[in-house]
This record gives sequence, C-alpha cells and structure tokens, in this order.
Amino acid sequence: MRKAVITILMMSAMLLGGAFVSMAQPGGGFGGQMDPEQFAKRRADEMKQTLNLTDQQYKDVTAYFKEQMAEMQKRFEGGQGGGQRMDREEMQKMREAQEAKLKAILTEDQFKKWSEEQRNRMGGGPGGGRGPGM
Repeated sequence: MRKAVITILMMSAMLLGGAFVSMAQPGGGFGGQMDPEQFAKRRADEMKQTLNLTDQQYKDVTAYFKEQMAEMQKRFEGGQGGGQRMDREEMQKMREAQEAKLKAILTEDQFKKWSEEQRNRMGGGPGGGRGPGM
C-alpha cells in the first residue's frame, strides 16, 4: 500500500514536473504568464528527440500537452485563494488519463521508453523513486 501511494505521488509529480521546469524559465509561472503552447512544444520536442516521433505523433503529443497545460493553468489560477489543490485520487486519475492518451499516440516501445524515462527523471529507476527514508 505504501509503495502504491509513493508511486502515485511520484507519477503525479512527473505530470507536473514539466510545468515546474517551465516556471523557472523567463515568463513562466501559473500566474497567467506560462504559455501552454510553449510548454507543449518544449515537451513534444523533447519526446521527438528521445522517442523518434513521427510527424503525426509530434502533432498529437503537442496538442495533448497544450490542452493538458491549459487545464492545469486554469485549475491553479481559478477558485478562491489562488487555485485548487489536488488530492491523491485526482492526481491518480490525471496520471491514468495521461498514460491512456500517450499509449494511444505512441507505439508500445515508445511508451515503454517514455515511462522508464519518467521514472528515471524522478530519481526512482526501477524502484519507483525510493530513496533513503522512504
């Protein structure tokens, strides 16, 4: 159970990871300054290079990330108090939706490689982000 919770949280963090990297760039941030189109292009460019996407896959991934980022931006900017928080269940649903969408766009090998890269990006490797004290 604990490992599942950690895995869910790590995958959710990966979903938002690209957004936070973008926030560190000039003009980034959820305060209405982050451009979902730039974010989507950056993520798609990265995937095209590492996964050798076809032109159609590149278009589909770019459109998906643009839509996803616009939704995230709206969620964090909206509501009282500067935005809404997501609980674990919401993060898990978001992660599952992302995986389903990318599985539909990518080949099986590309999706496997992308999944491995996401785990490695979070420092988890095959163990899912486990480190000292976890």
